[in-house]
Amino acid sequence: MASQEEPIQPTYRGYGTIAPQRPAQRQRRHSWHTRPCMQEAENFQLLLRNFLVELNCRMDFLEDYGHVKYDAGVEYAYNTLLAVRESCSKISDGAIEAGRRQASVFVETLEGRYKDAMERKETLGEKVLEGIVLMDNYLTEFETRAYAIRDGSIGSYAQEFYEEGRRKMDEGIEIAKGVVDGGLDKARRARETIELRVEHAVQRALERAKAHGLIHYEDLPEPWRVNPHILKGYRFQEGKWACVRSIFGLHNELINIWTHLLGFIMVLAIAFYFYPSSANFSMSTKADIFIAAVFFFAACKCLACSTIWHTMNSISHQTLLERFACVDYTGISLLVAASIMTTEYAAFYCEPVSRWSYMCITALLGVGGVILPWHPTFNRADMAWLRVLFYCSLALTGFLPFGQLAYTRGVAWAQYFYAPVTKSLLVYVTGALLYASKTPERFFPGFFDYVGCSHNIWHVAVLGGIIFHYMAMQTMFTQALTRAQTSCSVY
Repeated sequence: MASQEEPIQPTYRGYGTIAPQRPAQRQRRHSWHTRPCMQEAENFQLLLRNFLVELNCRMDFLEDYGHVKYDAGVEYAYNTLLAVRESCSKISDGAIEAGRRQASVFVETLEGRYKDAMERKETLGEKVLEGIVLMDNYLTEFETRAYAIRDGSIGSYAQEFYEEGRRKMDEGIEIAKGVVDGGLDKARRARETIELRVEHAVQRALERAKAHGLIHYEDLPEPWRVNPHILKGYRFQEGKWACVRSIFGLHNELINIWTHLLGFIMVLAIAFYFYPSSANFSMSTKADIFIAAVFFFAACKCLACSTIWHTMNSISHQTLLERFACVDYTGISLLVAASIMTTEYAAFYCEPVSRWSYMCITALLGVGGVILPWHPTFNRADMAWLRVLFYCSLALTGFLPFGQLAYTRGVAWAQYFYAPVTKSLLVYVTGALLYASKTPERFFPGFFDYVGCSHNIWHVAVLGGIIFHYMAMQTMFTQALTRAQTSCSVY
């Protein structure tokens, strides 16, 4: 039986190179290993020819993995393989004595590179066999490295892909950061430019106000310009006390200030004199009086906040100007919410669950109306229609109980109940529409600068709405107290 033992690899090489360490088992076997040594010695030419054919195939395989890296000694061996293939391939297969010539060239090539290894053999056949063993060892080592490259290529490519993606992402982040930083820097510079421009305009307006007392619309800095149809009569003071003292002077805010200042005194008189003297007051419970007190408080707060705003809107500090405006809007929100709550309280006087449910919803909407005006957009001059829409929508929520009342007591009863509040509602809506549309001054700019402008009308409408609602509240409370005398058994 033919021997399957591996040929022994030489432990030395010529020219100072170090022989590679062979594994205990070969990774692959070739056909020429299966022959006995004597048979191989006799047929070394055929064996060499077969080896050279296989050498070409295996070298092509190695060349497909061009990423294999060699140290100096291994690279010398690889170059030897290339030299053997090149020198032996020049001999034509059809030439006479081609086999022996290939063997001679094969041995000469190896002796020129590994002289010590080849000198141990005497005959040409033995040297051919020794060279084949030596070359096969190198081929096996190179194939091992190539397989390792192939097995690790997926991981290495994935790592390269990850690193490249990470690098691209970092570059994108840096670019985005630069864009954002640049945008923020531009926004900051633009804001600083606007602030500087406003500051210069404030100084110019103060100088004109000191020189002339009252100034014109075009003299005002941009944030102070609200109604372009009111052309003259503007105050512009540097301090708060100057604004307060101006309530006794003649200017275009005089009517706005005094309509609500006098209205504030009127509501106090109603709350502390006329209401306690009414027939309903003696019949009212503490809860009834508390609900009425909430309405009076909201009305007084609305009128007081409005008076403060129109007194202080000539202050030359923009931050204070915007805060006083927000105070005015919060007063309106509380008045609308309190008016609705009195209606809901009277409508469901005998139904505590429905009463408190509707009143809690209205209270939450009122809180929202107090918070919303503090948003910078809400106070812009071009948002007048939005403000009117918001307050009208808030007022219309007072009619949400209408459906339940119409269902439980009939449509006629619900209409009869809400009839008293229609007067105040019509007054509010009319004043709000005139305020938002800036009528009548938009048709006669400069004619209504001191008296009769839309804001004057709006102030009178607010005061009238408060008084009309007080009268409606008295009527609704009278009906509620009448129902209570029957213990609300009908409903």
